[in-house]
Amino acid sequence: MLRVENVTVVNGRVTAVRDASFIVNEGEIVTLIGSNGAGKSTMLNAIAGYIPLQSGSVRLHDQQLSGLTPHQMVKLGLAYVPEGRQLFGPMTVMDNLLLGAYSWCSEKPFGTLGYVGWFVRQPSVQANLEMVFHLFPVLKERYKQQAGSLSGGEQQMLAIGQILMSSPRIILLDEPSLGLAPTLVKDILKLLVKLRNDGITILLIEQDAKAALKIADRGYVMERGRITIEGTARELLGNDKVIQAYLGKSVG
Repeated sequence: MLRVENVTVVNGRVTAVRDASFIVNEGEIVTLIGSNGAGKSTMLNAIAGYIPLQSGSVRLHDQQLSGLTPHQMVKLGLAYVPEGRQLFGPMTVMDNLLLGAYSWCSEKPFGTLGYVGWFVRQPSVQANLEMVFHLFPVLKERYKQQAGSLSGGEQQMLAIGQILMSSPRIILLDEPSLGLAPTLVKDILKLLVKLRNDGITILLIEQDAKAALKIADRGYVMERGRITIEGTARELLGNDKVIQAYLGKSVG
């Protein structure tokens, strides 16, 4: 589904990604692991169109993504949850969710209904909203609440719910467990498995490399901007170099 070929990205004065290549097949969870500063987040930002490529190419089902704007990529089915969630804090949960569907409806007149009334009457938006509320009942309970007043775990649920409103085919996730309690981390990772089983492809960066590999199909190790090791999740969990550098001695 996603093919990254010989990508180099310069972030400021630093070459953050160097000649990196990898693929994400349809229906997989693929994780990028590596230390802080290895270039993982820069890689996702470049794929999503927030940072230009110095060289190389990124393709989604043979569609060249380089040069497209982020909202054009959303229409192609690529959605991105960046580190820190970046929700619209003063806006309600419902408003944040509806903004996730905006790219599909932005050229339509709202008329006297206003944008909320217009959005919720669109069949595809209704279906996605019902799906999100089924996955995250707490968001349905708090749909009138300001997003900034939610707990960290609830904000992460809202961030994922927001991108699901765009009917994505592939989701890029940067550190979804950051700042969350261990029980919530397990819930988020279980959700990613469910989304994968429902047909959504996922490219994941996760600070807990062991947890990421336990739910992933395959993984790539990034070191100083380069892909240095690749393999199935099982292979990486048993790789001595990966264990020593990222997993600790026990890989239970």
